[in-house]
Amino acid sequence: GFDGAYTYFAAEGFTPGSNPKSWPSAVRTLKSMGKLFVPAVGPGYDDTRVRPWNKHNIRDRKNGAYYDRMWEAAVGSNPHAVSVTSYNEWGEGTQIEPAVRYTSPSGIRYHDYYPEEPNGYLQKTQGWSNRFKEESCGA
Repeated sequence: GFDGAYTYFAAEGFTPGSNPKSWPSAVRTLKSMGKLFVPAVGPGYDDTRVRPWNKHNIRDRKNGAYYDRMWEAAVGSNPHAVSVTSYNEWGEGTQIEPAVRYTSPSGIRYHDYYPEEPNGYLQKTQGWSNRFKEESCGA
């Protein structure tokens, strides 16, 4: 059997599991079965560089507001843990690693997080992780 459920996708609504509105009931259901629930949060989503046909799943970062909203929903659902999608998945636009604006010799453009600092998403992650620990573990 399985020990629980984990959502992967950083695009809200891409799958039923990636819809934050379903997370509280998923937590309740799985906890009642003695199972874990781990929602995944992400800073946004844009995989059109590798899947040009997938424009309907783009989720704009909104200068960090999308990430904050996903974290707020995750922490508020009282899960066992929270996962981040992802640290360095540039192909899907879900990276949170430090970033500066860059254009490769072949013309591929990598964007920074302006107006956030290059490590702004790591700082947000630390803040939200601390809040999660405080609220769920009393740390």
